Amino acid sequence: MAEERSHYLGFGLSVVTAGAIIGLPIVLSAQIGVTTSKPVPTFAKDVAPIFQEKCQTCHRAGEMAPMSLVTYQEVRPWVRSIRTKIAADDMPPWFVDKTVGIQKFINDISLTPDQKDTILRWADGGAPQGNPSDMPPAKVWPKYDGWRLANRFGQPDLVVTPNGWKVPATGPDQWWEPIADTGLKEDR
Repeated sequence: MAEERSHYLGFGLSVVTAGAIIGLPIVLSAQIGVTTSKPVPTFAKDVAPIFQEKCQTCHRAGEMAPMSLVTYQEVRPWVRSIRTKIAADDMPPWFVDKTVGIQKFINDISLTPDQKDTILRWADGGAPQGNPSDMPPAKVWPKYDGWRLANRFGQPDLVVTPNGWKVPATGPDQWWEPIADTGLKEDR
């Protein structure tokens, strides 16, 4: 019995000693003010470049997205919504399964894990603007007067223009079923 007890005490002592040794750096770092968490990102320095690269193709004046994400003043009212959409992987809309098949696309607008983390930490940290002088220069977007991919693929062989469609402001959903004459006389 004495042997078992001494073995138990020896084990207990080693656990306590190991705990004290492991805990010592934590206590020391707390006393000298060392922090292991990352600083809160700012819009100007950290988030705006991500939005320029991944979001502003659609989220700028005159494009299809419902709000512009170009300036801090335009972004600030949408921070909660942005956080929700980014956390749920709803934005940017990129529906390729990154665990299967081809992974590299030249038009990939999905966020990297680091970019997602930066945006979420920024939103959770109060969405600070930061120093306006840290803002990257505004991105100059090309004027699109027609086929956007013409520089890469040339002009399309055929452009089919359907009749216009007006959506009433109120009422039940209506589904557009366009019928347009292609002008083709044979199957293509």
